[in-house]
Amino acid sequence: MLAVHTDKKIVVYSLGKTGTTSFINSLSDDWHSTGEISADFMKKLYPDSFEGHVDQYKALQFLYERNFKLYIIMRNPWKRYVSGIKEVMQDNLNIIYKDPINEVYNGLSDDQLTKSIDRLFYLSEFKRENDFPFDKKFPYPSDFAIHHNYHTKNWLYSVKDLNATFIDSSELDNFIKELNLSPATHTNVSDPVFLKRLEECIKNTDIFFYIQKYLESELESYQKLL
Repeated sequence: MLAVHTDKKIVVYSLGKTGTTSFINSLSDDWHSTGEISADFMKKLYPDSFEGHVDQYKALQFLYERNFKLYIIMRNPWKRYVSGIKEVMQDNLNIIYKDPINEVYNGLSDDQLTKSIDRLFYLSEFKRENDFPFDKKFPYPSDFAIHHNYHTKNWLYSVKDLNATFIDSSELDNFIKELNLSPATHTNVSDPVFLKRLEECIKNTDIFFYIQKYLESELESYQKLL
């Protein structure tokens, strides 16, 4: 997510499952923003610098170099990860079911739900190339496409050294108010009962040791940035 106020020289950046939809819904008309797609508004604001697909991170760097005040919204990596896995599982069936969580996944036993998560990882495995962007602290040569999804991937390593104000998602409404905006009704809120069940099933997967290692550096960055 990228949100920009040119007059106030403010840029807000984050990735999925950190309350970004609620944040965007709270913005007034003098803000420019996008969720997980190309930051096309940058082509209108800076036509001499952008064309085609506009990568949000590159747009962020462009504004950062022009002394925009940078805010970054983050969330506890483990909670974000569980919520992100739920998002991927849900989106995979959204074209078939109106409510995949209640129509499909809530009807599975814990064993079936655990196996379905294991299968999700098995089907997305690939061998990582050296020039592929990833956290350099992560030691495994194999990776999973699901770990490069907008809602689950590690990303704090790419922003932790920036001169920015880091906002925890638990303080999102207060941050919105500090921007002289009114917090919108929270959207895309997950059922806490299912999330807790999903969390336990993820811990019971054959791949959990890998997930723990994958999140290790992200958790370390999060704790330092709090």
